[in-house]
Amino acid sequence: MSAKIVLVAAMVGLIAAAPQYNYEPPQAPSSLYETPLVAEPQNIVPAVVNPPMEGMPYDFTWGVEDGESGNAFSHVENSDGQTTQGEYRVLLPDGRTQVVKFYDNGDGFNAEVTYEK
Repeated sequence: MSAKIVLVAAMVGLIAAAPQYNYEPPQAPSSLYETPLVAEPQNIVPAVVNPPMEGMPYDFTWGVEDGESGNAFSHVENSDGQTTQGEYRVLLPDGRTQVVKFYDNGDGFNAEVTYEK
């Protein structure tokens, strides 16, 4: 019995002393970010304030109304290149319809959100 204990203890000692794997931790980076190079100043041309926009004017409408799943949403929008306006509607899970009317005339996006039963 004691020979078995000695043998098991010796095996455990050998297993514990043997290297399990050859792991070497990676080198720590010298810097997390590269320092940007300073470029020589270029001849900078000012940007055009209001460039002509492709696809102007436009007007589109789309929507989905699926009775089987209950999905219902739509989007109507138009723009003359200066002002964009429209409305979108989404049927919410509680049965209400969220209506968002919006416009942007160059002073920023403006929206009015209402709910219909």
